[in-house]
Amino acid sequence: MSNVTNADLCLQHEVEQLIYREAYLLDMRRFDEWLNLYSEDAEYLIPAWINETTLATDPTKELFLIYFHNKTGLDDRVYRINTRDSYASTPMPRSTHVVGNVLLIAASETTIEASCSWTVHQYGDRKGARIHGGRYDYTFSRHENGDLKIARKHITFLNDRVDIPIDIYNV
Repeated sequence: MSNVTNADLCLQHEVEQLIYREAYLLDMRRFDEWLNLYSEDAEYLIPAWINETTLATDPTKELFLIYFHNKTGLDDRVYRINTRDSYASTPMPRSTHVVGNVLLIAASETTIEASCSWTVHQYGDRKGARIHGGRYDYTFSRHENGDLKIARKHITFLNDRVDIPIDIYNV
Protein backbone atom coordinates (compact mmCIF):
# COMPACT_ATOMS: atom_id res chain seq x y z
CA MET A 1 0.00 0.00 0.00
CA SER A 2 1.39 3.41 -0.95
CA ASN A 3 1.67 6.31 1.46
CA VAL A 4 -0.54 9.16 0.29
CA THR A 5 0.32 12.48 1.90
CA ASN A 6 -1.85 15.53 2.49
CA ALA A 7 0.27 17.32 -0.10
CA ASP A 8 -0.62 14.62 -2.66
CA LEU A 9 -4.32 14.99 -1.88
CA CYS A 10 -4.13 18.80 -2.08
CA LEU A 11 -2.39 18.62 -5.45
CA GLN A 12 -4.95 16.10 -6.74
CA HIS A 13 -7.75 18.42 -5.62
CA GLU A 14 -6.11 21.49 -7.20
CA VAL A 15 -5.66 19.70 -10.54
CA GLU A 16 -9.22 18.36 -10.51
CA GLN A 17 -10.65 21.79 -9.72
CA LEU A 18 -8.75 23.35 -12.63
CA ILE A 19 -9.96 20.66 -15.04
CA TYR A 20 -13.55 20.98 -13.79
CA ARG A 21 -13.39 24.79 -14.02
CA GLU A 22 -12.22 24.52 -17.62
CA ALA A 23 -15.20 22.28 -18.48
CA TYR A 24 -17.61 24.63 -16.67
CA LEU A 25 -16.31 27.75 -18.42
CA LEU A 26 -16.64 26.10 -21.83
CA ASP A 27 -20.23 25.04 -21.08
CA MET A 28 -21.11 28.51 -19.80
CA ARG A 29 -19.49 30.09 -22.89
CA ARG A 30 -17.21 32.18 -20.72
CA PHE A 31 -14.41 31.88 -23.23
CA ASP A 32 -12.30 34.84 -22.07
CA GLU A 33 -12.13 33.36 -18.56
CA TRP A 34 -11.38 29.97 -20.14
CA LEU A 35 -8.40 31.50 -21.95
CA ASN A 36 -7.00 32.73 -18.63
CA LEU A 37 -6.52 29.10 -17.57
CA TYR A 38 -3.79 28.70 -20.23
CA SER A 39 -0.18 29.85 -20.12
CA GLU A 40 1.03 32.05 -22.98
CA ASP A 41 3.12 29.23 -24.48
CA ALA A 42 0.38 26.61 -24.12
CA GLU A 43 0.17 23.95 -26.82
CA TYR A 44 -3.32 22.68 -27.72
CA LEU A 45 -3.65 19.68 -30.01
CA ILE A 46 -6.10 17.08 -31.27
CA PRO A 47 -4.33 14.55 -33.48
CA ALA A 48 -6.24 12.54 -36.09
CA TRP A 49 -6.20 8.76 -36.14
CA ILE A 50 -3.77 7.32 -38.71
CA ASN A 51 -5.33 3.88 -38.32
CA GLU A 52 -7.35 1.98 -35.69
CA THR A 53 -4.59 2.12 -33.07
CA THR A 54 -2.22 4.94 -34.01
CA LEU A 55 -2.61 8.68 -33.50
CA ALA A 56 -0.72 11.27 -35.54
CA THR A 57 2.29 12.60 -33.62
CA ASP A 58 3.80 15.32 -35.82
CA PRO A 59 1.54 18.30 -36.61
CA THR A 60 3.96 19.51 -39.28
CA LYS A 61 3.66 16.29 -41.30
CA GLU A 62 0.40 14.60 -40.27
CA LEU A 63 -3.26 15.54 -39.97
CA PHE A 64 -4.46 17.12 -36.74
CA LEU A 65 -8.08 18.12 -36.13
CA ILE A 66 -6.78 21.15 -34.22
CA TYR A 67 -3.24 22.27 -33.54
CA PHE A 68 -2.12 25.51 -31.89
CA HIS A 69 1.55 25.75 -30.92
CA ASN A 70 0.80 28.52 -28.42
CA LYS A 71 -2.07 30.48 -26.87
CA THR A 72 -2.32 32.87 -29.83
CA GLY A 73 -4.31 30.25 -31.77
CA LEU A 74 -6.74 29.89 -28.87
CA ASP A 75 -7.04 33.69 -28.62
CA ASP A 76 -7.96 33.80 -32.31
CA ARG A 77 -10.61 31.08 -31.95
CA VAL A 78 -12.20 32.88 -28.99
CA TYR A 79 -12.15 36.20 -30.87
CA ARG A 80 -13.89 34.62 -33.85
CA ILE A 81 -16.47 32.89 -31.66
CA ASN A 82 -17.18 36.05 -29.64
CA THR A 83 -17.54 38.25 -32.74
CA ARG A 84 -19.69 35.64 -34.54
CA ASP A 85 -17.04 35.54 -37.27
CA SER A 86 -17.03 31.74 -37.14
CA TYR A 87 -19.59 30.09 -39.39
CA ALA A 88 -19.03 26.76 -37.63
CA SER A 89 -20.01 28.37 -34.30
CA THR A 90 -23.22 30.07 -35.43
CA PRO A 91 -25.54 29.24 -33.88
CA MET A 92 -23.51 28.10 -30.89
CA PRO A 93 -24.50 24.60 -29.75
CA ARG A 94 -25.33 23.91 -26.11
CA SER A 95 -22.91 21.57 -24.34
CA THR A 96 -22.16 19.70 -21.16
CA HIS A 97 -18.63 18.48 -20.51
CA VAL A 98 -18.39 15.48 -18.19
CA VAL A 99 -14.88 14.85 -16.90
CA GLY A 100 -13.76 11.99 -14.68
CA ASN A 101 -11.08 9.51 -13.72
CA VAL A 102 -8.56 12.29 -13.11
CA LEU A 103 -5.17 10.71 -12.54
CA LEU A 104 -1.94 12.47 -11.64
CA ILE A 105 0.84 10.96 -13.74
CA ALA A 106 3.88 12.91 -12.55
CA ALA A 107 4.65 16.02 -10.53
CA SER A 108 7.59 18.25 -9.76
CA GLU A 109 7.84 21.70 -8.17
CA THR A 110 6.95 23.44 -11.45
CA THR A 111 5.26 20.86 -13.70
CA ILE A 112 2.38 18.43 -13.26
CA GLU A 113 1.14 15.83 -15.74
CA ALA A 114 -2.40 14.50 -15.48
CA SER A 115 -4.85 12.49 -17.56
CA CYS A 116 -8.62 12.10 -17.48
CA SER A 117 -11.58 10.77 -19.42
CA TRP A 118 -14.20 13.05 -20.96
CA THR A 119 -17.48 13.13 -22.81
CA VAL A 120 -19.23 16.13 -24.31
CA HIS A 121 -22.97 16.05 -24.79
CA GLN A 122 -23.92 18.68 -27.33
CA TYR A 123 -27.08 19.87 -29.01
CA GLY A 124 -27.07 22.13 -32.05
CA ASP A 125 -29.87 23.34 -34.31
CA ARG A 126 -28.26 21.99 -37.49
CA LYS A 127 -27.23 18.48 -36.49
CA GLY A 128 -29.19 17.76 -33.31
CA ALA A 129 -27.69 15.82 -30.42
CA ARG A 130 -24.10 14.58 -30.48
CA ILE A 131 -21.85 12.81 -28.01
CA HIS A 132 -18.08 12.96 -28.28
CA GLY A 133 -15.62 11.27 -25.99
CA GLY A 134 -11.98 10.67 -25.33
CA ARG A 135 -9.05 11.42 -23.10
CA TYR A 136 -7.37 14.66 -22.04
CA ASP A 137 -3.67 14.57 -21.29
CA TYR A 138 -2.53 17.73 -19.57
CA THR A 139 0.71 19.35 -18.62
CA PHE A 140 0.27 22.08 -16.02
CA SER A 141 2.89 24.64 -15.06
CA ARG A 142 3.23 26.36 -11.70
CA HIS A 143 3.85 30.07 -12.16
CA GLU A 144 5.85 32.37 -9.87
CA ASN A 145 2.69 33.68 -8.21
CA GLY A 146 1.68 30.09 -7.36
CA ASP A 147 -1.05 29.83 -10.01
CA LEU A 148 -1.42 26.58 -11.89
CA LYS A 149 -1.92 27.06 -15.64
CA ILE A 150 -2.49 24.69 -18.54
CA ALA A 151 0.79 24.44 -20.48
CA ARG A 152 -0.32 21.66 -22.83
CA LYS A 153 -3.59 19.95 -23.60
CA HIS A 154 -3.48 16.85 -25.78
CA ILE A 155 -6.98 15.66 -26.69
CA THR A 156 -7.56 12.13 -27.87
CA PHE A 157 -10.85 12.19 -29.78
CA LEU A 158 -12.27 8.66 -29.81
CA ASN A 159 -15.08 9.16 -32.33
CA ASP A 160 -14.32 7.58 -35.70
CA ARG A 161 -16.44 9.98 -37.70
CA VAL A 162 -16.58 13.73 -37.40
CA ASP A 163 -19.75 15.01 -39.03
CA ILE A 164 -19.72 18.47 -37.44
CA PRO A 165 -17.03 21.12 -37.17
CA ILE A 166 -14.75 20.42 -34.21
CA ASP A 167 -13.90 23.42 -32.08
CA ILE A 168 -12.68 24.25 -28.58
CA TYR A 169 -16.18 24.07 -27.06
CA ASN A 170 -17.18 20.59 -28.29
CA VAL A 171 -14.17 18.53 -27.23
